[in-house]
Amino acid sequence: MKYLRAFFIAAAMYSRLPVPNVRWDEESKAMVLFFFPLLGVIEGGLLYGIARFLLLGRVSAPLSAFLMTAAPLLFTGGIHFDGFLDTVDALGSWKGKAEKLAILKDVHAGSAAVLQGVLLLLSMFASWETVFSSGAAVRLLPQVLCGFLLSRALSALSIFVLPNARGAGTVYDFTAEKQRRRGRGLSLLYLLLGSGLLVLTGTRQTGLVILTAVLAAALYSACRARFSFGGMTGDLAGFLLTNCEAAAVFAAACISCLNSL
Repeated sequence: MKYLRAFFIAAAMYSRLPVPNVRWDEESKAMVLFFFPLLGVIEGGLLYGIARFLLLGRVSAPLSAFLMTAAPLLFTGGIHFDGFLDTVDALGSWKGKAEKLAILKDVHAGSAAVLQGVLLLLSMFASWETVFSSGAAVRLLPQVLCGFLLSRALSALSIFVLPNARGAGTVYDFTAEKQRRRGRGLSLLYLLLGSGLLVLTGTRQTGLVILTAVLAAALYSACRARFSFGGMTGDLAGFLLTNCEAAAVFAAACISCLNSL
């Protein structure tokens, strides 16, 4: 039951899946991030079903792109996108580490968050529109959607590898010291699984391009978190996850453009 409770807690925290309300005991909380990448599998499966429905219905590329951009936000309730907005606000302040951490907790959105949030959503929309309009959606979808597993595996791995920047908060509660080694191992296992699926569900060249883009986005995000904030927090993990998902879709769009030349 403790494993099932941990999954329900993860689903309640990081998605809008209709799961039972369970007791948050210390043992279950320490295993929440072990199940976090599984939400990427569920989200990817739902998005694949939506995309196939749109393709079968011959829905226009712009409308399909809008729905594919909005669906992940509806699935997660925007929790990771909120972390992205808080992070770019803090980074845009050009203040010291303590001030940046304070901005992460501020519920108000600054100009940097609004500007970069809009740009990110526009880039996601444009990337999906390119994939659908090029006729490559059927071929690329399985590989693109592997990015939702990879993004969560890398987000969880960064939390278990890097120090906690604040020493408090929900993510701190989810990363008990005795579970960190196990968490790193499971996150790496998820990462290997996602990488294998990425290569096996399409051409090797396309898979490697998308994988490289996702890993580069994760490395960039982790480095910004480490050097600007001193480690990870829940918002910074959302920043990393959002960048990884955007990188996967953008890489697919670039491949679509190159194939149409």
